[in-house]
Amino acid sequence: MKNITLLLILFAVSLSNAQTTGSVVGKLTDKEYNNEPLAFANVLIKGTTKGTTSDFDGLYSLDNLEAGNYILQFSFVGYETQEIPVTIVAGKVTEVNVPMGASAASLDEVVITTTTKRESETALLLEQKKAVEIKTAIGAEELSKKAVSDAAAATLKVTGVNKREGSSNIYVRGLGDRYNNTTFNGLPLPSNDPRNKNIDLSLFSSDIIESVSIGKAFSSYMSSDVSGASIDIVSKETTQKTLFAVSLSTGVNTQTTFKDFKQIDGANWFGINTNTHHKIRHLSTYSFKNNFTPNSETAAPTLGLSINYGKKITLSDESNLSIFLVGSFDNKYTYQEGTSNAIVDVYDDGSLNVGSIFNTKTYNYNASKMLMGNIVYKINNNHKLSYNHLFVHSNSQKIEDFVGTTNDIGRDSDDNRLVNVLLQTEIQNKLFVNQIMSTHKFGEDLDLNTALSYNAIYNDEPDRRKNTFIINNDNNTTRISQNAVRDNSRFYGNLFENSIVGNLNIVKYLGERYENKGKITLGYNGNVTDRKFDGIYFDHNFTNPRNTFVDINNLDATFNQTNLDNGIFGLETSRGRNSNDAETYLPQLYDAKKATHAAYIDAVYKFTDKFTANVGLRAEDIKMDVEWDTNISFPGFSNNSKIALDKQYMLPTLNLKYQVNEKTNLRVSGSITYTYPQFKEIAPFTYEGINYQESGNPALLPSDNLNGELKFEFFPNKSELISIGVFGKLIQNSINRLERNSAVERDFTFDNSGDATVFGVEIEGKTNVIATESDNGKSQNLTLGGNVTLMKTKLKYNTANTLFNYTGESSQLEGAAPLTINADLSYRFNVNEKETISTLVFNYQSDRVYSIGTNFQENIVEKGIPLLDFVFSHKFNKNLRIKFNAKNLLNPSFERYRDIPEKLTMNSYKRGTSFSIGIGYNF
Repeated sequence: MKNITLLLILFAVSLSNAQTTGSVVGKLTDKEYNNEPLAFANVLIKGTTKGTTSDFDGLYSLDNLEAGNYILQFSFVGYETQEIPVTIVAGKVTEVNVPMGASAASLDEVVITTTTKRESETALLLEQKKAVEIKTAIGAEELSKKAVSDAAAATLKVTGVNKREGSSNIYVRGLGDRYNNTTFNGLPLPSNDPRNKNIDLSLFSSDIIESVSIGKAFSSYMSSDVSGASIDIVSKETTQKTLFAVSLSTGVNTQTTFKDFKQIDGANWFGINTNTHHKIRHLSTYSFKNNFTPNSETAAPTLGLSINYGKKITLSDESNLSIFLVGSFDNKYTYQEGTSNAIVDVYDDGSLNVGSIFNTKTYNYNASKMLMGNIVYKINNNHKLSYNHLFVHSNSQKIEDFVGTTNDIGRDSDDNRLVNVLLQTEIQNKLFVNQIMSTHKFGEDLDLNTALSYNAIYNDEPDRRKNTFIINNDNNTTRISQNAVRDNSRFYGNLFENSIVGNLNIVKYLGERYENKGKITLGYNGNVTDRKFDGIYFDHNFTNPRNTFVDINNLDATFNQTNLDNGIFGLETSRGRNSNDAETYLPQLYDAKKATHAAYIDAVYKFTDKFTANVGLRAEDIKMDVEWDTNISFPGFSNNSKIALDKQYMLPTLNLKYQVNEKTNLRVSGSITYTYPQFKEIAPFTYEGINYQESGNPALLPSDNLNGELKFEFFPNKSELISIGVFGKLIQNSINRLERNSAVERDFTFDNSGDATVFGVEIEGKTNVIATESDNGKSQNLTLGGNVTLMKTKLKYNTANTLFNYTGESSQLEGAAPLTINADLSYRFNVNEKETISTLVFNYQSDRVYSIGTNFQENIVEKGIPLLDFVFSHKFNKNLRIKFNAKNLLNPSFERYRDIPEKLTMNSYKRGTSFSIGIGYNF
């Protein structure tokens, strides 16, 4: 209740930082010369001295215009002067394209379009061109042109960004989840899966996105827990008086749809499970709600549904209220066959040192629901109050069915026995984001901006079921296997995390706000996060496993109350088997808290028309406490212990921009940032798979990052770009995943492995191969975009202060791909209100380290893969549209291998090619 009251108070009194000016851009063409670009024409706002001239491509722009009605005057020697009325809307860009001739053009020849400034491709490229810091943004207009479906796909349009198919994590310049940062409308956004630092960007459909910006150079107003990229998703606001749109889609996968499929007993088709906590109160009572036996069915086609609603209400001549709501549902079935081999090394005689060799079948069902809404109240373009809400509910169900051999079963030539391990996992996440933001302008030279966010996430892993059997092919029997305590078990895990985030800044302009001389910003960022996690195992210990035979198709004939009563098996928890001891039912747990408070000063000054500097200093105080009570001991720590990380930082940032001419920029950037370990990387709680496990390392320390970049940008015209950049990073005390010496196959943890250096070159190009526009309303564009990143990383092991025995002296940095290629070819044809778009998207990343090798074992490496997608959309009129997707057309094999000369494959599977078709209608 206190939190709600605080939110209401801040909503009532805070003032905000909204965009209160607009821009006008456009192109002038020469009617006397086949509509060629008209250079050096004059563009003036009538009755003022504010104006500009068109460039060699006939392009012009006027920025920082107060909202209102204007008359634009277009003139050129020997041509008829034209006066065009235009309305400038705050926060938007108006595009006015004018044909010029010896006689005045009629008004129906003048093309005037208005889009949200953060949606317009031209405006965003212009913003990138004029910004002091190095950044890239992708708006709704470009997403629509290239038929991009979500924020994750949008990031792949940016140089140096890649994403592994089937994973929610993106990599920026080879730096993965722990090095990136995600914000929503400028406020920190928690992950929908607490095992990751960043939220799954594919949850954000293009329906709710106004723009996605990716900053790979940093300023003092940004979070400093970053070294890869800061990603900001800006949500849409209603710009129409009334909006109501519905879209429906369905799809198939070549190796899944209409085929036999296994699904977990528990959550329903909609992805909702209400039994997220166990009901065991006594170990003699078998009161589990779900069956061990998976449900057998046929994989159906996927389904997607999205509904958009918006309304803008005019309250007076100076104020309005807008409402925007989006709701969506998506589900997906996937089936994979492959291998999973715990290869350790190769002996001198050529034989393999292998822990287990499995053939694998994996069944995945995912269902997600999303609801986003905002209410925006604007007063005379000076005041803006907004409330944003985001709710994401995702449910992932996975069945892994592994059959093969282990060290002691099925290895001899006359041994016809096989090990069968069945693991059924469900993860349900509920994420709530609530933001209150406001902006206000004082006079002509002062802004005050405030924002507050309350976020909460519930992460449940209800009833993870694991069974281990021995299959005897000689007599076609299957019996219980019990070599380890967790071979036949149930697990319940529950996590709750909440955070309160606040931002405040005051901006003082040097001169009037729109003179663009410079500004000084003083600000505060605060983020307080609290996480509580507990988990409990219920292990099934069989009295005589060798003589306990099972029916794989009816496991619940074995795992039931009768067999528990008859002593066929007994239950125990990780705390013991004494049913009358209350401690037996205590879960393993960890509590974690992190408080970050930062104050910063950021100054921008335009020394000359060509040279602008941005200098900032950020002071941060960070306190993180992790307290646990588990059955895992880590060297130097007890099973019940606590660690505290308390750090203070002074972090300078520098961004320099030199504008060589109207089309060319040179940029320099430098900053110091840090990387804090995540809660799950510290807490010594073990997550167990079939033939691997992963746990935290409480001895982890933060990393320090030094970042530098030099970039050249060339803008041939308003929609084209060529850029070349070189960058370097020094990551001191870098955190990496590694294998540790253990009786368990592939036992992963994390360590401060040593100092890492990163050097790279980025090349990006965006060009219009064909760009034509005729007088009868027809236009066509063929655009080609691509980027390449070449990178070299070196991790020099710190062998003096570590518990681990690293193999060799150095390695590539974990997650760093030396080569990344992203490319897209898009064709767009438009006639009146009919529009056709075809886009081919290609992504490739070379081999990269998955886990650092120790104890004479080499690194585990993820094999580089090419991905090719095709998207087609057609708009029949302003209301009706269809869309077709074909993803993973090349269907490569996803593999991990041990980095020895033989490059022996450890994991391998294919995902199949997916096809989907959708229809949308705007009412």
